[in-house]
Amino acid sequence: MNNADAMARDWGHAIVVDPRELHQLRTENAKIRATRDRLRFALPFLLGAIAFTTAAASWQSSRVGRLSTELRDAHRQVARSSNALSTLARSHENMLAATQAAPSMGTKSWGKRFTVTMYVPRSEKYGADNDGLTATMTKADPKSRLVAVDPKLIPYGSWLWIEGLGWFRAEDCGSAIKGFRLDVLVATEPDAMRFGKQDRFVIVVPPTTA
Repeated sequence: MNNADAMARDWGHAIVVDPRELHQLRTENAKIRATRDRLRFALPFLLGAIAFTTAAASWQSSRVGRLSTELRDAHRQVARSSNALSTLARSHENMLAATQAAPSMGTKSWGKRFTVTMYVPRSEKYGADNDGLTATMTKADPKSRLVAVDPKLIPYGSWLWIEGLGWFRAEDCGSAIKGFRLDVLVATEPDAMRFGKQDRFVIVVPPTTA
């Protein structure tokens, strides 16, 4: 017996494999190869999807940032608008309240912005007639809440609601009080100086003719 025959008969290092296990290994190997091929094919698409997702996420993040900024700006604009509307509503309510409380009802009242100043009784600065009486011969008493008007525009005896000051009666005039100008009678010169010249909304209620 030669060496080849001896090796052919030497089973000391042989491994016995069950044919069913071998078949299963071949099947699993085929599945692994198929999976590998699919992964190789899908890998570029996966990388592209990841890149697209990253870019989309970055774009979305940027868009969210812009929207957040726009939302904050919108909130600020809404707040400013609300404040403006609230102020307008309060002013409108005041004007409605003034009209409803008009001392002379049923007349053709009207409203407009006037330049308002203040003067004191018995002062040489307001004319030569320093007699303590108004143009209608009414006592120039600040407690009576009197106002000087242009009688060509506002009849004497009219009631005027002056924004922020309240109701006054037109009983006086002045050389500088022409057109949409008013001069409110007050007690002291410091009061008049502190007020200065202001722009106020005024409701004029003419006297009744009946």
